[in-house]
Amino acid sequence: MSEGQMKGVCPICGSEMTLRFVPYEVSYFGEVMIFNAVCGCGYKTTDVMILSKRRNKRYEVEVASEEDLSARVVRSQYGRIEIPELGVVVEPKKGEAFISNVEGVLQRVESVLKLLERDANEEQKAKIAELFRKINEIKAGRRRMRLIIEDPTGNSAIISERANVE
Repeated sequence: MSEGQMKGVCPICGSEMTLRFVPYEVSYFGEVMIFNAVCGCGYKTTDVMILSKRRNKRYEVEVASEEDLSARVVRSQYGRIEIPELGVVVEPKKGEAFISNVEGVLQRVESVLKLLERDANEEQKAKIAELFRKINEIKAGRRRMRLIIEDPTGNSAIISERANVE
C-alpha cells in the first residue's frame, strides 16, 4: 500500500484541509496505516489503523525490568490505556493515536503531570511528586507496573512476547 492524501473539511472552522495517510511496518506486528490531518486553525487529528487480520481487543503486559520499557505500543484514537499501579487512565477521547514504546507512554504521563503540577496546591504537588518517583523507579527496573490497552476496534496493541492478549 502506498502513501497518499486527500482533501477534507475541518470540523472546527470549515476550511479545507489535507488528510495524509502513510503505511508503516511495525516489527512482529505487521502493516499499519497512519492517518494525520492538520488545519491552519490549530485543529489536528491522528489515527492508526491495523491492516493485518488480528483483531484483539485487550492487551496487558507487566513491566518488570528496563528491557520491558522497549515493548512497542500502538494506540489508535479508540484505545484506552490504563496503568493501575499509578492510577493512570487515558480515555480514548483524551488523546491522539501514536506508535511508541512503554517508556514513551510513561513520558507522555510525565508531560501531563508537569502540566498539572503548575496549578496544583501543595497536597496535589506531593501526590504528583510521588507519581514521578514511582515512574523513575519503574524506568530503573526497581518497581513493577502493568500496562493495559483496550480497544473495541482492535486497532491498538502492545507488541511483546510477554503481553497477554484477549
